[in-house]
Amino acid sequence: MSIKARCRIPICQGSDQSLATQPTPTAGIPMTDVIATSLADVKDAVESAIAAGHRLEVRGTGSKSNLGRECNADAALDVSKMAGIVDYQPEELVMTLRAGTPMDEVEAALADARQMLAFEPPRMGRISGGPRSELQGTIGGIVAANLSGPRRLTAGATRDYLLGFEAISGRGELFKSGGRVMKNVTGYDLSKLMCGSFGTLAVMDEITLKTLPAPETSQSLLVACADFAAATKTIAQIFATPHEPGAAAILPQSIAAEEAVDTGGAFTAIIRLEGIEASVYDRIANLQAMTGGETIAKPASETLWQRIRDVQPLAEKPHDLWKVSCAPSDAPRLVESLDSAMGVRFMADWAGGLLWFGASRSRDLGNRLRAVVAELDSGFAMLVRDVAVTRDEIAPFQPLPAPLFELHKRVKASFDPRGVLNYGRMHSGI
Repeated sequence: MSIKARCRIPICQGSDQSLATQPTPTAGIPMTDVIATSLADVKDAVESAIAAGHRLEVRGTGSKSNLGRECNADAALDVSKMAGIVDYQPEELVMTLRAGTPMDEVEAALADARQMLAFEPPRMGRISGGPRSELQGTIGGIVAANLSGPRRLTAGATRDYLLGFEAISGRGELFKSGGRVMKNVTGYDLSKLMCGSFGTLAVMDEITLKTLPAPETSQSLLVACADFAAATKTIAQIFATPHEPGAAAILPQSIAAEEAVDTGGAFTAIIRLEGIEASVYDRIANLQAMTGGETIAKPASETLWQRIRDVQPLAEKPHDLWKVSCAPSDAPRLVESLDSAMGVRFMADWAGGLLWFGASRSRDLGNRLRAVVAELDSGFAMLVRDVAVTRDEIAPFQPLPAPLFELHKRVKASFDPRGVLNYGRMHSGI
């Protein structure tokens, strides 16, 4: 039987429908928040919302509730109780777990088996700051937002490790995608579609992820650079060697000094090497001879990269945060476009492909960043934390060109024609 015959989601059938008009909410019957413990609870909540013309905000611990627009919701659908590791087979490098499983529980189980999630998920509660800073978040939130840390540069993104899942769509229908081994991931790759959908298409429960052995050790190389462009060039030269660097970041001198890694240069390029201890020592010695850089070992290296992963050098300051994704070769142009009068603090990960900016004059910064991104015709600029401005004043996500917006609208209509799930979270009207 073909995938189209099995799949009940209209996009698999070539549907061209648009978002249906939301029915008038049932008069005098407000919807209360729902705490789900199973997909059956989710299905009941979605079906009730459809019948009453209500909308739901899907949430776990709330560590990522600052991402995206405010949801136009009548009630919350709390899935944080849908938690627990269902099946973990370290020898098969596969873990199946429920979406509400806390990241501490996930990482503890992996550490016991000396394994890891190679995409190095960040802790968004720390990035959000304020009352959310202690929230560890859940694996479902990581997948829904497609969040990846420093190792994404060489190991890939969250979506590359999602083997399968089961979920309830905005139609109130159960569907599954993928399996527990790579060879089962065939047909329409709904796993990649769900990653980064921010809960606007479906509510996931069981998630199956690929795991990898954790490296035996790691060290970091610190190289002094005269300017940001020189730092990106240095990193590119290092990545062209056979020494297999695994991550690369760039800190301006002020932040490098705060993090106790100041090399004396206007910028410091930080390169991480991981693997078998003898190999790491040999590779980093060769790179040190090549660049004249300094080295730091565990545990200082691990602490530094955790802080880079969680954007702590910027998140600890009380200002708005912007996240910009672009080609590393375009990063110097973005940095050069900034006016020193804006009072911007910034840092870079992914060899310059991921830039973080913090400033109190966020509207000016956002407009400048998005203008440059538009000129580059690649990447995006996203408002991650709003302090000086609100998400009603400036769209958190990069506005979409009309053809791409229509595509998003069609996908949303296929999974959630009534706009029940996280309506407007990513873009107004879908």
